[in-house]
Amino acid sequence: MTKPVSSSFIGEDTKILEEIKAASADGLVLCFVGVGSAFAKKHAQTSLIVAKNGITLLVDIGTTIPNALAQQNINITDFDYYHITHSHADHIGGMEELLLMSRYVKQQRPKIIITEHYQDLLWEKSLKGGCEYNETGLLRFSDLMEPIRPLWVNSQPREKYKVSIGDMELVIFRTKHIPGNVALWEQAFWSTGLMIDGRVLFTADTRFDEKLFADLNMSGVEAIFHDCQLFSPGVVHASYEELMTLSPDLKSKIHLTHYGDSFEKFNPSADGFQGFAEPWKLYKY
Repeated sequence: MTKPVSSSFIGEDTKILEEIKAASADGLVLCFVGVGSAFAKKHAQTSLIVAKNGITLLVDIGTTIPNALAQQNINITDFDYYHITHSHADHIGGMEELLLMSRYVKQQRPKIIITEHYQDLLWEKSLKGGCEYNETGLLRFSDLMEPIRPLWVNSQPREKYKVSIGDMELVIFRTKHIPGNVALWEQAFWSTGLMIDGRVLFTADTRFDEKLFADLNMSGVEAIFHDCQLFSPGVVHASYEELMTLSPDLKSKIHLTHYGDSFEKFNPSADGFQGFAEPWKLYKY
């Protein structure tokens, strides 16, 4: 059962990350740094902190995320683990800062949960240009980050990988995000979502894909944090209109994320959803 904790503790001098860690001492805690879309201005881009037993994971580091963290006195290097769902700038735009600050200021390699296949894509197509050259020569991905390899589970009906960090179990599953003209997730460019402890589903970016729920074990899922575009057609995101067609049972578990600035015109609770996910609010399970 979801137990949202009030975010009223947040203040200028509050050590928010320590509050999150403390709250995770007896359960799983989720806290969104941002809940906005790529172009949102009222909220930072969607990024998620997951914590359990004091171990922290930051999921996605978009362009606006280092600043959003800094506003709460959190440094981008402060997390135990990192995970990237896909390579759009609103999910990886802050990664260069993480890599270079970790190397030159912290003298450490942050731990990133990543498959070998996606590591090659992320480095060769996105990060290499700004991170390869340094004062001594050429760097590799493994010079800057410590890869944590999830184990392959299966390819059908949905490609999945599994990894445990501390007592937290993560299942990484493929999603159907880009391009918008492919019918199957197998044809899509690499993008993923997360199942956390079998209790929380975070889709990250995905088109409307009702088959996703059938492909995953949803029996223990208490909450779903689902990508939502507030206008139609969705093209490469699930639109609010499409999500409205889901069953009442599914909708009652869904918190909408990755939404645009027109959110005040909507009333998702009245439409059967849990509501819009909120930044810096603790969701405890």
